[in-house]
Amino acid sequence: MRIGFIGAGRVGCALGTHLRRSALVEISGYLSRSSASARSAADALGTKSFHTLDEAVRSSDMLLITTPDDMIASVWHELKEIPGLPEEGHVAGSPAVSGMSIGHCSGCLSSAVFDDAERIGVSAFSMHPMQAVSQRFAADDAGQSVDQLSGAFFALEGDRRVTEMMTQLLARLGNPNRIIRPEDKTRYHAAAVMASNLPIALWQQAVETLRGCGFTESQAREALSGMIEHNARSFCERGAKAALTGPVERADVGTVRAHLEALGAGDTASDTGLNGSDPDGDVDVGIAGAVTAATVYRTLSEALLPVAEAKNPNRDYGELIDLLTAADRSPQRTDHHSGRSAGGSDHPNG
Repeated sequence: MRIGFIGAGRVGCALGTHLRRSALVEISGYLSRSSASARSAADALGTKSFHTLDEAVRSSDMLLITTPDDMIASVWHELKEIPGLPEEGHVAGSPAVSGMSIGHCSGCLSSAVFDDAERIGVSAFSMHPMQAVSQRFAADDAGQSVDQLSGAFFALEGDRRVTEMMTQLLARLGNPNRIIRPEDKTRYHAAAVMASNLPIALWQQAVETLRGCGFTESQAREALSGMIEHNARSFCERGAKAALTGPVERADVGTVRAHLEALGAGDTASDTGLNGSDPDGDVDVGIAGAVTAATVYRTLSEALLPVAEAKNPNRDYGELIDLLTAADRSPQRTDHHSGRSAGGSDHPNG
């Protein structure tokens, strides 16, 4: 199967590097707005660079569009306008892409972006690796190529024939994968962002809090790294309930209250000493401090309560719920943890 890429950025290059490990795949080439990018990708993978969409179509059985999301639809509309040739087996008036498989690698968009695909005989799909890709071509310390998508999970959706074929191909390459519904694609991507990107904000907030205790940024990252890695590994291997420890899990109201008071007292740069004097600090505290540490602590602690209650069904979390929800309580509010009125004290464990 000849697979061509439209887009020679990080995802396109990493995916080409990965897929060519299969004996069933031949990377037919790369097309990019930047001819230099297409050439460098082609040279790295021992294939060719395309100069036109027409050339990419006629050289490939499958096209993967690995452009920015806002370009996918326009690329598709251009592809549909390329006329088929009778000598290539196309019916007069049919597009050249008829009979091809065409996919994209957007996390947020579904294959619905390929409007009219079924009508013109295109097997449209999307495949998204749940993996951060930081380089076009990665190498180890010895200069050997590194497959950035080795073992990565892929979500696929779209035409059943091509998605089932790609799930088999990915499984042979060692990639766990799942076919999802097109209407779930954006929600799926939101989950990926929550796990991949949003924790960085939390970790940076912890770094800034430690800077308020006299740490430099590098010292704070070093102090936190072992705990972050351990907890992430524990969560992935054992799940949320088994991994959860700490004052929320213990229903330690006194400690949580003390933390909120300490963080509330240190919410400004002047209070914490975060005035740009840290030579290795790489985040503007004015930006990082837009959401206060106390707010982050309170919100995420409240989000942990259902996990803690599931882990310890006989433990009384009523007082802790009252503490954490006091800031957003209204007389009409119904507590989402236990279905009780937020102003009452009829927690089932109370």
